[in-house]
Amino acid sequence: EEEARLLAIYIDGKQASVIKENQEGFLVFDKTPFYAESGGQVGDSGTGKNNRAFFHIIDTRKTTGSSGSDVYLHQVHVKKGTLQPGDEVSLAVDARRRKNIAIHHSSTHLLQAALREVLGMHVKQAGSYVGPDKLRFDFTHFKALGKEELRQIENLVNQKVRENIPI
Repeated sequence: EEEARLLAIYIDGKQASVIKENQEGFLVFDKTPFYAESGGQVGDSGTGKNNRAFFHIIDTRKTTGSSGSDVYLHQVHVKKGTLQPGDEVSLAVDARRRKNIAIHHSSTHLLQAALREVLGMHVKQAGSYVGPDKLRFDFTHFKALGKEELRQIENLVNQKVRENIPI
């Protein structure tokens, strides 16, 4: 959770001075607890509010601003009230969803380590999807995996999960 000040509003790709009830757009804050989509991992979602408005944060993305620094874009749907630049708001990440994403994030590291142990150090990540519902891990290898290789990889990952190593 974070208290933040609204810096900018974008609706349909254009900067706006206000966003109203039932409108969707992108909001930029001076700070954020939200993780932006990156490296195959989905962005956070959650809520925001103040004494005049309540909004759902559907997704969080990152772009590069004119100064060359990262700008976090919060895709929102305003459920109640209006917002304008300068407003102070309380932001809250959907903790349950974030926890599920974190579990899948850690699992990609366990999977890559197991793949390298069973198949060899030539295995490299070639892409991934890390979401609250599942993970997908694309990797390089010379051939399709056999049943025995899959069993070894699965056993290694499960062994590490059972160790309950602090992260």
